Amino acid sequence: MSNLTHGPSRLSISEVDKGSFGPSFIIQPISEHTHTAVILHGRGSCGEEFAQELLASTLSDDSTVVGNFPNWRWVFPSSRELWSTAFREHLPAWFEAHSLTDPTARQDLQVDGLCESIDYVSHVVQDEIRRLGGDQTRLVLGGISQGAAVGMWALLCHRDQATGIGGFFATSTWLPFAAGVEQVLAGQQTGQSDGTAAAAAANTRLNDMLLSKMANVAGGLHGSVLQTTPILMGHGVDDAYVDVELGRRAAQILEQGGGKVEWKEYEGAEEEGHWYKA
Repeated sequence: MSNLTHGPSRLSISEVDKGSFGPSFIIQPISEHTHTAVILHGRGSCGEEFAQELLASTLSDDSTVVGNFPNWRWVFPSSRELWSTAFREHLPAWFEAHSLTDPTARQDLQVDGLCESIDYVSHVVQDEIRRLGGDQTRLVLGGISQGAAVGMWALLCHRDQATGIGGFFATSTWLPFAAGVEQVLAGQQTGQSDGTAAAAAANTRLNDMLLSKMANVAGGLHGSVLQTTPILMGHGVDDAYVDVELGRRAAQILEQGGGKVEWKEYEGAEEEGHWYKA
C-alpha cells in the first residue's frame, strides 16, 4: 500500500459479501463524508487490485484522484470467480464473456452471471445511498471493461428511475445484449433467436431478464435515470482488448434511450490502450 498517498487508517476491506462475491475494498473520506464513488473492476482483477492501480495513477497535474476529493468514500466491490470457457480456468469475473471480439457469442452463458452481478451491484449501491441519507445524487457509479458493462446494466435497472444518480462513468467497455437493450428502450419486444436450441433458450431468458429488470425504463419513460444522470464514457481507439466500436455502440444506445452522454476517444493509454486517460 506504500504507493498510495493516504494513511492506512483510511483503508478497509469489508467482510466477504453475500453470494460468494469477494470483499469490497474501501477508502474512507478524510473529513465529513459528502459523496461516494462505487467503481467496478474488469475481468481478472478484484476490488483491492483495481483500487491500487487506479488510485496510484496521477492526473495531468500529478495529483491523485483521491487527493482531489477528500470528502468522498471510495468503494471497490469484487466479483466472484467464474469458470471461463474461453481460458479454461476460474477467473474473477462479473459474468461469463466467451468472446470480447464478438460479445454476442454464447449469450446463453452470460445471462445468469450478469443477472446475479446486477443484483449484487444494485445492493451495494443502495447500501451506499442509505449512508448518504438517501440522497442518490451524491453517488457516482462507474467502472472499466466488464465492470463498466455491469455498471451500465445496474444503471438501467436502478430502483429509483425518477431521479438520476450523481453520475456514471465507463471506459473500455461494451453493452451486453446491446440489441435487446436498444429494443426495450425503444418500447419494442426483443428479437428472435437464430433457430438453435441454445439460442432459443438464451432468447427466452433474455426476454425475461430485460422485461423484469428494465420494466421501469421500457419505452424510454420521461424523467428516467438515463435522462437525469450525467454520463461520461471513454475508450481508447487503440484498445487491444475491447474494440472502440463496441464502446461507441454502447454510448449510442444510451443516447437513444434519452441519456446525455459525453463521449471521449483517446490514444496512448496504458495497458495497451485498455485504461483511463484524462
